[in-house]
Amino acid sequence: MGYVIMNRSNNRRVSSGAAGSMTVEAALVVPFFILCVLNLLFGIQVVETSSRITAALHETGNAICSYGYAIEHGAGEGVPAGIGSTVYAISSVAGHLGDTMDRRGGITGGRAGLSYLGSSVMSEGGIVRLSVTYGLKFPVKMGIRTYRLGTSYYGHAWVGYDGAVCSSSDTEEDPIVYVTRTGTVYHRDVSCRYLNPSTRSVSAGSVSNLRSKDGEIYHACELCGAGAGIGSVYITDYGNRFHSDLYCSGIRRDIQAIHLSEAGGRGACSVCGGW
Repeated sequence: MGYVIMNRSNNRRVSSGAAGSMTVEAALVVPFFILCVLNLLFGIQVVETSSRITAALHETGNAICSYGYAIEHGAGEGVPAGIGSTVYAISSVAGHLGDTMDRRGGITGGRAGLSYLGSSVMSEGGIVRLSVTYGLKFPVKMGIRTYRLGTSYYGHAWVGYDGAVCSSSDTEEDPIVYVTRTGTVYHRDVSCRYLNPSTRSVSAGSVSNLRSKDGEIYHACELCGAGAGIGSVYITDYGNRFHSDLYCSGIRRDIQAIHLSEAGGRGACSVCGGW
């Protein structure tokens, strides 16, 4: 009988130890599981909020660009008041986002917490650039108050099109040619590869070893500089400059159709300038 009692006592001690071990494991695993779920939900919120803001920027930017010709030429009829200003762009983005962004977007400060620093409307001959940065509230306070994000829109306003002029024959005394605002040559073909460069991103450390399709070495762009020498830079297949800013005017061509007599001191493009 004594043996049986001792055996039961040992069984109780083993069972009690196993239960304690499971309790400790649960105390460690459950909080970790909850944290993973919260991070997953936060990731979904990041994607949803970013998508909504990007869509609002594109809706606003496209609307401004569509009125570009009217804004440049002072046409007032049918043009929304102030559409050529940054104030209009900010108000339009806020309108597209709606009140739900304040309640459920998770943005620090709601729509009022969006920063439009660096945005410009109808600058550099019709460029519309809308940039937004904002902070998202982290669901669990772990030393990280906000998570900073940003997105942007880049477009060129419509500048009009005169089919009769642009279809002028090359046999005319003063034919149509194509130029850029900062370019030093004129082009006969609007689809010339120098007017429509193919841009790609490369590491800053490798650019010195690369060559363009013309066999030229890439040098830092005089407009946007070489950047900090780390991270990525942007190059084109043809040309000899690398850029730290994807929106540099050295990459983004602002093409204008003019008469050859208006080309000033520009020379002919080596690819398409021959007559």
